[in-house]
Amino acid sequence: MMSIQEKAAAVYQVLKEVYGQSPWTLKQIVSDMQQEHVDYFTFYHQETLLGFLAIQQLPGEMEITNLAVLPSYQGQGIASWLMGQLDGFEGVIFLEVRASNHRAQQLYLKHGFEVVGQRSNYYHDPIEAALIMRREGKNDR
Repeated sequence: MMSIQEKAAAVYQVLKEVYGQSPWTLKQIVSDMQQEHVDYFTFYHQETLLGFLAIQQLPGEMEITNLAVLPSYQGQGIASWLMGQLDGFEGVIFLEVRASNHRAQQLYLKHGFEVVGQRSNYYHDPIEAALIMRREGKNDR
């Protein structure tokens, strides 16, 4: 079984490959993984982490804090598989996504999310707005 440090290092490597540099430090990832209300869903091939989904659970709702798949494995259903891990959650799920990231938006729409708002200047490098997306709980759909 992998230690938190090893899992965090694997997540850090995926983030570096996806974004060119990780938006989170290794220390921040370790700290995040140690939080009681945070979960990471992972997709491995052999010993290599190909993608992950990070969530934060709050009473009655959840927030997707990150979803990343190695560039050479994108488009192969890994992100959809990771999103499918949330299908049993009864509450509302929120996330933010770059306004220019149409590929991710399509994935989220496919999984029942809708755009409910926008945050100006949310992202940096480059500065960009975030779309706020929401999926209703199972009982509300």
